[in-house]
Amino acid sequence: MKVFDKSKNGTLNNIFLKSRGRLILWISILIFIFIISFLISGYYSAYKESSFLPLNNPTNLGYLLSDSKLIEIKSQNFKLLVDQNGKINIKTHTGELILSGLTFYSKYQGKKESYGLNNVRVQLLNDSTILINGTNGQNATVNLSLITHKQSSKLDVLIKTVYNSTTLVEREAIVAVFDVPATEVYLKNRKVDRDNFEPEYWLNKEGVRFGSNERSALIYHTSDISSLQLKTAENLLFINLDYILDHPYGIVPFPKSNHENLIDQSAANFTEGTVRNNSFSLNLGSLPAITPRLMAVPDGFLAGYIFTEHADGGNIQTHRAVYFGSEQVVNASDAIGGFVKHKIPVTKSVFYIDSTGSKGSAIFEKQNDSLLMNFLDQLNATGIYDICLHTPENSNSNRSVLEESIRFMKNRYNTITWIDHGFFYGVINREAFVAEGLDSNSIYYAADLWKKYDTRYFWSPQIEFNRIASHVSIKANIKKFKFYRAYVNLWKNFFSPRELREMNPLQAIKELIRRFPNEYESNSLLPSKGDSYPTPLYWQNPTRTNNFYSWATDFVQKFDFHSHNVVENENIALKKLVNDWGIFISHGYYVQNDDSEMIIKDNKGNFIINHYFDKILELIAQKRDEGELYTTTVRDLLNYWIKLDNVSFEYLPNGEIDIINKNNEPIKGLSIALRTDHIKIEGKTLSNKKVGDDSIFWFDINANETVRLKFID
Repeated sequence: MKVFDKSKNGTLNNIFLKSRGRLILWISILIFIFIISFLISGYYSAYKESSFLPLNNPTNLGYLLSDSKLIEIKSQNFKLLVDQNGKINIKTHTGELILSGLTFYSKYQGKKESYGLNNVRVQLLNDSTILINGTNGQNATVNLSLITHKQSSKLDVLIKTVYNSTTLVEREAIVAVFDVPATEVYLKNRKVDRDNFEPEYWLNKEGVRFGSNERSALIYHTSDISSLQLKTAENLLFINLDYILDHPYGIVPFPKSNHENLIDQSAANFTEGTVRNNSFSLNLGSLPAITPRLMAVPDGFLAGYIFTEHADGGNIQTHRAVYFGSEQVVNASDAIGGFVKHKIPVTKSVFYIDSTGSKGSAIFEKQNDSLLMNFLDQLNATGIYDICLHTPENSNSNRSVLEESIRFMKNRYNTITWIDHGFFYGVINREAFVAEGLDSNSIYYAADLWKKYDTRYFWSPQIEFNRIASHVSIKANIKKFKFYRAYVNLWKNFFSPRELREMNPLQAIKELIRRFPNEYESNSLLPSKGDSYPTPLYWQNPTRTNNFYSWATDFVQKFDFHSHNVVENENIALKKLVNDWGIFISHGYYVQNDDSEMIIKDNKGNFIINHYFDKILELIAQKRDEGELYTTTVRDLLNYWIKLDNVSFEYLPNGEIDIINKNNEPIKGLSIALRTDHIKIEGKTLSNKKVGDDSIFWFDINANETVRLKFID
C-alpha cells in the first residue's frame, strides 16, 4: 500500500500556485507594457508631418563656385555670381554665402523627376542682368533672367518656359538652397513661426526669411508663382512655378455612376508652343527687422466665414424660414431670425426655371409667378448677398436657356459666381463647370457665355472628392486587423502634428472625445492636416479652365441638432477658427427640408428656422460684431484676394517699406500684421488692435497708390 505525504503534496501545490501566480503577473505586466507601448508609439507616430516634396534631393543642389570664368554683378547689399554652367551663388560683399543654388526642377506625368537644365548658355545682358538659357530634355526651353538693382537689395527672377511638346506637369519649380537657416516662416494663415519649426511647410504664396543682418534673405507675397514649399532642416525652398495640387480640377464624364469615376485633370496640359511666365523677388542683405504680412481678410478681422448655399429642395416657405425666421414673414425688414435678421451674408445659388412644380423653387415657374424673384430682390437690396445660378435648372439646359439665365442674373443681381448642380451622376446638368461647360465641342458649352456676361468664380468639388477618395477609414483598418494603423489614423484624423506636440496625452484624449462627433473641422485651411498639407482656397488652372477662378469647399455642412451640445460645440469651433486665423467656406443645403433639420415646424405647422441653428447664426454675428470673424461672400472675398495679389512691398535701404497698390481700384480696409505697434503710414489714419505678439493695422489705399510705412522708435 502506497502512502502519500500530504504535507509534501501541499507544498508542491503551493509552489505551483505561486509559480502560476508569478506567470500570470508577468504576463499581465508584459501585456500592460505592450498596451502602453502601443498607445505611446501610436500617439507619437501621429506627430510625423506628411511630406509633399520630392523625397530624395540630390546632395549637389548647393555648390561653391570656383573663381574662373564667373560672371559677377555687385548690388547694394550682395554679390551675384554665375558660372558658365548656369550655377548661381549669392554672397555678402565680404564673401559669406547667402544662397548657393537656384536649380530648375521638373516632374512630368509618365516621366522621372529631373534636376537642372541641359545645353546651358549664360549671357551678361547688361550691368544688371544675367540670362541663363537651357533645355529640359525634349519638353521645354527655359529662360531664367536674374535682374539686380543698384539702389535696392532686391534680385528679380523671371522665368519663361516654352514647351516644345505636349506636357502634363505635376511640378515645375526653382529649388533655392540657402546657406543660412530659416528665422521666420510666414504661414498660409498669416501667422509666423519663429522657432520650433515644422519639418516641412506648404506656404501658399506667403514666404520665409533666412539668416540675419547682412547675411539674410527674404521672399514674401509671391503672386506670380504657384506656391512655396519649405524643407526646413535642409534650408531648401521649392518655388513652385506650377504644381498639380495648387489647382485641382476634375470632370465627370457622361454617363457615370459616382465620384470614383471623376477624371482628375488637375495637371496642367501645356501644348507645343505654349509659353508660361513666372517671376519672384529675393530681398537680400540688410532688411527691415520686421516684415509686414498681408492679412487674408480686411478691416482688422482675424478669420473669415463664408456660407455657400446649394439651392436643392428649396421653396418659398423654406427660403423665408431660413432667411427671415419664419415662412409667415414676407418682408426682410420684418425678419425675426435667420440670415437676414443676423445680417449674415450668403453666396446663395438659385434655379432659373422650375421643373418641380413647387412654389418658390425657381425664379421663373410653371405658374409664371414671381415669389422667389421678389424674395431675392429683397436680399439683393440689403447689399450683402451674392446671388448666383445653381445651373439654370434641375436638368440639362439648352443653349437658349443658358444664355437667357446667365444674362438675366448678370443684369438683375450683378452675378459673377456660379455653383454647379446635378453633375454627380454624369447624366444631367452637363453644362456644369465640371462636366461639358468648358468643352467647345459640346452642345452644352457655356464658357463663352460665362465670359460674355462676366461670370468669374466657380465652385470646385474636386477637393471634396479628393478628401472622400483619400479618407482613411478607422473601421476598415480594424476589420482588416490593422489595429496599430487604425489607432495612428484616429489621432491623425482629428489632430495636426503641431497640436499633438502642444498637448500632453491627457489633454489630447479629452479634446479627442469632444471632437469625435465632428470629424471635419470648420476651417478650409485644414490645420488638422498639418502645415505641409496643400490647401488652396482659390486658384486658376493654367490650361484647363480658361482663366476662370475656382474656389473650394471641404465637406457638406450638417449640424447634429439631436444633441443639446450643438451650439456649444459650434462656439468652440468658431473660437478655434478665430484663434487659427482660418477661413471657412461652407457647402450647405440650408433651404432643403430634410434630415438636417435646419428648418422645423412650429405648433401651427408653419416652417420656422431651427432654434439651435438660429443660435449658431447669432454666435457668428456676435463674433463679427466683436471684430474677430469676417462674414462675407465668395464674390466679395475673391475680389479682395485678387486685389491682394496686386499689392507689393518695396524694402528701402533706410528700413522703411513702400506698400504699393497696383490695382486700378482702391482697397478698403487693407489689413497688415506686424510684430510691433510703433508704426505710421504717411497720409493715412490707421486703425489697429493688439493680438498676442502681433498688432493688426488696417487702412484704405487708393487705386495705384504707394504709401510708406515707417517704424517709430
